[in-house]
Amino acid sequence: MRIIKSFILSIPYSIALVFLWFSISSILRIKPNPYVGKSIKAITSKDREDITLEDLTHMNRDQLVGVFHQLTTPEFEEMHGEFKALLLDSGSVIHRLCGDIYLNGIWGRWLTKAFEPVGKNHGHGYNSFRMPKDRVDENVIMAIVNWTIRTIKGALGLKEEEQIVRKMRNKTRIGDSIYDDKKSFHLEYHDYTPFPTSTMKDEVRKLNHNLYLGLGILTVTFGKRNIFPFVLIGPPDKWVGPDEGYPG
Repeated sequence: MRIIKSFILSIPYSIALVFLWFSISSILRIKPNPYVGKSIKAITSKDREDITLEDLTHMNRDQLVGVFHQLTTPEFEEMHGEFKALLLDSGSVIHRLCGDIYLNGIWGRWLTKAFEPVGKNHGHGYNSFRMPKDRVDENVIMAIVNWTIRTIKGALGLKEEEQIVRKMRNKTRIGDSIYDDKKSFHLEYHDYTPFPTSTMKDEVRKLNHNLYLGLGILTVTFGKRNIFPFVLIGPPDKWVGPDEGYPG
């Protein structure tokens, strides 16, 4: 119990150190991305339609951002259902570790992003995760505590029954990009989720018939200076809906 208590008490300090790292990296990241403005073929040696999931997993963050700039927004109606989701390269080792812990650790294992159009240019969505039962909490501090408990139980060989949870809800729309003068499919979390997830904003563009490239940022980690690329994989499974529904 003493170890668990010490770990819980150290959480605010750990968060402060992570914030300090993002602050420093944001200041240091002043070098222009050499891939922005280049064609997809120049970046990948492939045509857009020939790029595979494996190709994306071998690209670094600058290359992924460069490819994103060359893509166009998907049709709003095609973003309907549950798309398998995978985090791609996020930059430095610490960036990759933070992204992996956030999406595949404290919330469980990230599985999908899902969308449902409810109007001509507005809709909503959610993320799904696989996690042990009775460990569902969208408050990041409690999620870290629950993750700590799961980790300790796993180290002791204690298994917990798992479930798929659908949470981390968002609003969707097509609108102007923050990265260039094109449009993107936007995911905005501020109306449905607590801090710091509420500061998250995603943009998605279509790569080819089954792959969609996304860029995620959190305002709290200095926005565009610390981009977290991800990929959505189709064809999508059917829409299920979030566990808690939507207000109204």
